Amino acid sequence: MPLLLPSDATARGRFSPNQNRLPVSHNRCARGWIAGVAAALWILTLPRLGHAEERMLLAADNQVVEINRLGKVTDSLAKQGHSGIYEAWRLPDGGIAYAHKGGLAVFDRQKNLVLSHPARNGTKGTEANSCAVMDGGARFALMDSGVAQIRVVDRAGHVLSETQLPELTEDSLHSRYRTVRLVPGEKAFWVAQYGRRTLLKVAEGTGEILQSLLLDPMLKPTPAGHTAFGVTPLQGGVLWVATSTGKQLLKLNGKGAVERSWSAQELGLKCRYLLGTQQLENGRLLVACGDYHLKAIEEGSDLLAEIDSEGRVVWRLNRAQLVDQIEGVVDAKSGLEEMRITNVHAYDSERLEDVLKPTR
Repeated sequence: MPLLLPSDATARGRFSPNQNRLPVSHNRCARGWIAGVAAALWILTLPRLGHAEERMLLAADNQVVEINRLGKVTDSLAKQGHSGIYEAWRLPDGGIAYAHKGGLAVFDRQKNLVLSHPARNGTKGTEANSCAVMDGGARFALMDSGVAQIRVVDRAGHVLSETQLPELTEDSLHSRYRTVRLVPGEKAFWVAQYGRRTLLKVAEGTGEILQSLLLDPMLKPTPAGHTAFGVTPLQGGVLWVATSTGKQLLKLNGKGAVERSWSAQELGLKCRYLLGTQQLENGRLLVACGDYHLKAIEEGSDLLAEIDSEGRVVWRLNRAQLVDQIEGVVDAKSGLEEMRITNVHAYDSERLEDVLKPTR
């Protein structure tokens, strides 16, 4: 897929030297050499792929970036005024859909904005942070956390259903809800109550709570504290769950019991968070390793990881591979540049008709 830079991104000078870059002791040439060596090493350790044209779409706060297995940027999209992009999905027609703080945005293959559905203002403010693609991109479910609601809209922007969630009046705006996912084979959603570390399975439209899972009894103690963030439903009620600041991955069976559990330390990952997940066709788990609020570069050296059934990291994307290709966000306190990848969507760019194929 050719690299197409939207005018907004070009204006920001995405791939050229610029101000507000990360202060380092080595010059850019040295960093480029290090990135090249890192890429060569990854080639030697790559797992056998099912499809040669695998791509990964990264939601990265104020932009969406597509990369290949070598970490090379192959596409990007940035829309002025859109920030807090927590999730992004490639569509079968080649377009992109993503959730940003202000609502839902859908673009066609040429990156024209074809749908903009705004988040609504609640008593504590406005924040949308997740979306699910339905019927191959004919419909979209938006998690509008500010009003504790999931809205399903079509391509024309018509609201088809509104699912009211429990109003978390004691929770801050940013601690309410994260992640909306379709329940395979049911007219229902899985959602995460972020600060309450609880997963809810709710019926579309009525909001009836079909299942509730409190994560606390399943979690390992950690100084940073856990939250409920990433949720990936599989067939048979199986769930992958990521606990963000707690840096723990859980695989739950259909009864809500823990089948597997790994911490970032046990996996050998250097990251601040474990966020969005996707189970690949090969059965392995792909996870986004967030680098928000860095205090030192070493804390965020791993950006993505692919994990096998034994808890081994068989592939990872390293910061050194990406930092000189995209413009990150500079943290106001530390002055460090952060990539801020919160979710990843992997697919075969030569088989876009299968881009949203459910995982078994």
